Amino acid sequence: MQTLDNEIAEKIISKKIEKKEAMRIFDGLSEEDKLQLISQIKSLTGITNVVNGSGTATKRLKPLDQRDLEDNHRAFIQKLTEEYEAFVPKSKANVPKHHFHFVDQRRNFHLIKEIKQLHFQITYEKAEGAYVHDIDGNKYIDISGDMGVNIFGHKAPFIVDAVKAALDRGIPLAGYSETIHNATKLISELTGHDRVLFTQSGTEAVMVATRLARAATNRKKIALFEGAYHGLSDVVMAMRDMEGNSLAAGPGMLQEFADQIIVLKYGDEESLDIIEANASEIAGVLVEPVQSRHIYNKPVEFLKELRNITIEKDIPLIFDEMITGFRVSPQGAQGIFNITPDISTYGKIPGGGLPTGLVAGSQKYMDLIDGGTWEFGDDSMPKSKRVGMGGTHSQNPLKVASAYATMKQIKKELEKREDKCSKSCNFHSHTCQNMYCKLNTRTMRMVEELNQYFVEHNLPITIDFFGSLFRFRYIDSYWGITEALMFLLMRMNGVETNIQGNCFITTAHTDEDIRNVIEAVKKSLQTLIKEGFFYEATIEAPKEEFFVEAPTPVQQSTQTHTQEEINTNDAQLQKLKDLLVRDLKRFNQ
Repeated sequence: MQTLDNEIAEKIISKKIEKKEAMRIFDGLSEEDKLQLISQIKSLTGITNVVNGSGTATKRLKPLDQRDLEDNHRAFIQKLTEEYEAFVPKSKANVPKHHFHFVDQRRNFHLIKEIKQLHFQITYEKAEGAYVHDIDGNKYIDISGDMGVNIFGHKAPFIVDAVKAALDRGIPLAGYSETIHNATKLISELTGHDRVLFTQSGTEAVMVATRLARAATNRKKIALFEGAYHGLSDVVMAMRDMEGNSLAAGPGMLQEFADQIIVLKYGDEESLDIIEANASEIAGVLVEPVQSRHIYNKPVEFLKELRNITIEKDIPLIFDEMITGFRVSPQGAQGIFNITPDISTYGKIPGGGLPTGLVAGSQKYMDLIDGGTWEFGDDSMPKSKRVGMGGTHSQNPLKVASAYATMKQIKKELEKREDKCSKSCNFHSHTCQNMYCKLNTRTMRMVEELNQYFVEHNLPITIDFFGSLFRFRYIDSYWGITEALMFLLMRMNGVETNIQGNCFITTAHTDEDIRNVIEAVKKSLQTLIKEGFFYEATIEAPKEEFFVEAPTPVQQSTQTHTQEEINTNDAQLQKLKDLLVRDLKRFNQ
């Protein structure tokens, strides 16, 4: 029961369960399980005293916020600034020298005024294997993973050779090659989808997938979930307000596009009801099955129920597997969860380092691109209903060659899934030698050690992970000065991360590299603890912080509800409860 309770505790802390639902679930537990759940909340939050509904004062470590800086903190930042400028002087000099001509959409990401002098990307000189080198002569263990693109390490020889060979052949952009025929066939084999389309980017792949859904159903609206990211297209960029309305996501984006998007809560039972109620208007449901920004939220049973509803209502289900595709298994999260969508979009890893996107799916939908197959020597012709699709570099021979080399290497690795590795190991076997089992297991062990360290030192940090994707998360804080300094110190301690949050282990990382990453994290945090960037906070816990007391019999007797309302509420609660428990049991297994 311990792991199961830990999952419930994480969902409560992350506010993925509403307070009232949390209390009802809590009330349904035995006294022993209630104590266990409270214990898990203590360890996850650093709270030293949690009691049910008492309002007792609690203590826990909290990261310092930039608004709370004192003279000693400013003195440390000044000293660190001088050390950092001496550490990467050429990289810093490049910023004022080139920033006028170079427009970088990421430059201001997570910018904090108090450490503006430290906020700049270093300039790389080369990369190879698990390492990147900067122009100042520093070498780093790279866990940025090229934002998810890199799974075989930098400059993988088989990819370099394939691209060089394609350059030597000089195949034109508009022509076919044996490579593209072989690549699409192999991608179909690995993913289990019928047909495959190359696109120029992940954003374009999602655009095409939603267009296919609209063409197939003659409906307009696309349902998707808050917290997910599906690229830059206005077709899918919208946010949800407090009333559940869809709003354009930013300047230059039209509300007319947002009006065709239904933004729902991910993993929430109510979202399934909304999809059922609006099925006649919904062209497709677009899902990032494991949201890269919220890795802890893996609602498997919700996804299974969503799959059932979309089949019943004849709504195309689209999985966006840009990050997880070919990362956690050949199919992505769908391969781990054993859920098959109608259409999948992939990117990053399939390009082998070159920009690409893929749309893969059942023949029913993919035929809308080219009209489907037809034969010579008879009266067969392609279907007349086709959607528009173009792109000069969609079938660029360099990226196709890189993709084919990547797919061949993945297939080669999967052939090691024999003897010691059961076919039912779900890519998490400790003994199997294929790349996915090794990557996923090594990442899990690294995360477990660091999470244990955070608990032992009462640090309000946890690492969420899925396969070889992981992400540091500060509990009850979002990118304050302490978090920013941790990543900066990790760089100075020889580990390069991704300021956008997601980190990755690759096949190029050795056990020694992972050990060095662990030590760099610990060393960086020890510095911040010593310098007072974590402090023990006394917090007056309100009665409803995690749990609320159940109504007394007197309160209950004053409420007037019809028996029909009570039955409906009970049924909804039981449906939510069953969905949650099935979901958590799945992960416990």
